[in-house]
Amino acid sequence: MDLYTMNENFIAQETIDEYVSAIWTERYWAAGDLQIVAPATAPILDKLAEGTFVGLRGTKEVMMIDTVSIENGLVTVVGSTLVEFLNQRYAWFKNAAYDSEDDPNRIADLTRDDMDPGQFIAELVYAMVIDATPYDSSWIDTNLEWDLEVIPGLELGPVDTSLPEKQLTAVTGPLYDSLQQVAEKEKVGISLYLESADPDTGYQLLFSTYLGVDRTSDQSTYPLVRLDPDQDSLDNVKEIRSIANWKNTCYVYYKGEISTHYEDPLNVPEGFNRRSIVTDPETEPVGHKETLVRDWRMGPPGTYTVTVVSPEDIEAFREQNAQDALANHNYIRAIDGETSPINDYTYGIDYGLGDVIELKSLQGNLSKARITEYIRSQDRTGYKEYPTISVVNDAEEGG
Repeated sequence: MDLYTMNENFIAQETIDEYVSAIWTERYWAAGDLQIVAPATAPILDKLAEGTFVGLRGTKEVMMIDTVSIENGLVTVVGSTLVEFLNQRYAWFKNAAYDSEDDPNRIADLTRDDMDPGQFIAELVYAMVIDATPYDSSWIDTNLEWDLEVIPGLELGPVDTSLPEKQLTAVTGPLYDSLQQVAEKEKVGISLYLESADPDTGYQLLFSTYLGVDRTSDQSTYPLVRLDPDQDSLDNVKEIRSIANWKNTCYVYYKGEISTHYEDPLNVPEGFNRRSIVTDPETEPVGHKETLVRDWRMGPPGTYTVTVVSPEDIEAFREQNAQDALANHNYIRAIDGETSPINDYTYGIDYGLGDVIELKSLQGNLSKARITEYIRSQDRTGYKEYPTISVVNDAEEGG
């Protein structure tokens, strides 16, 4: 692997070629990571100090070393992609229900229903570390040093807006943890990468959200990618099927009323095929804003905006709660394996992170699988690179 260090302005410095082993992993909806094991000599320890940026030829991702440990004459350094650094910033959100200076709950989780997931995640990054704006003093007594919370050189890159708008929640807390929960749940890719670096003009970092594409036989836009053990494109195949945790019927008990929801509403399960679960939501549905006209009976004439929770809002809330519960109790059909070195597909050309491909099991069954991470490794046995694949459930979209 062609690894190298970078200075604080992301300009390439020294090559890293003295290692015993190195593993570079990039992920779709989470931070990637790096591990290097090398002889514990003074030059190497100086080169691979904590806080050092590391690059790899052929990718825009950058790793930051955060931990260095020495044992038995070897140093092990580990780090992660820059998106994980967002945990060094905090996600603060105004409490939408706050209406009095006497109310201590001025900060709360953020819930929106007017954005798609890709835009929602990007807006979190923009508001917290790109264009951080202080709150009004009536909201919080002691403001952060907002100008110092901004990450220099960071801008929004491409943002996916193709998914439908839905109710989304980001929790108050470390920023990366907050947005990563949304990304994984909604199957959206996230990346904070180096777009450019120049000694004279400086550097540009971009935060991006994206979706993988469908490369299965269900579509004709992209060439089919199918890994098949019979064709020597899939090695070390492991397969599991389980209905132990599977649920296909959900009863939502909310405000004293029960509603029924199905995994597949067109095929209502019965008898030994019916597997039920009950949820008792603790959150509240997010209403919609309405502008009302005030007449003389309500005070001085004029207009004002209120948030109204309609029966349709409650119905959508119940359905989302049920689908979330059912998604956590899937019928497991999993195929695992490694791509063969002699397979016909090239990463970055034929497929990429987040793409959905097809896997053929030992019994000939076809399953959809998402590329969730890509691993490059090198040690005494040689160089390897391969994706990690995760079987897509029937309820998920293809890309």
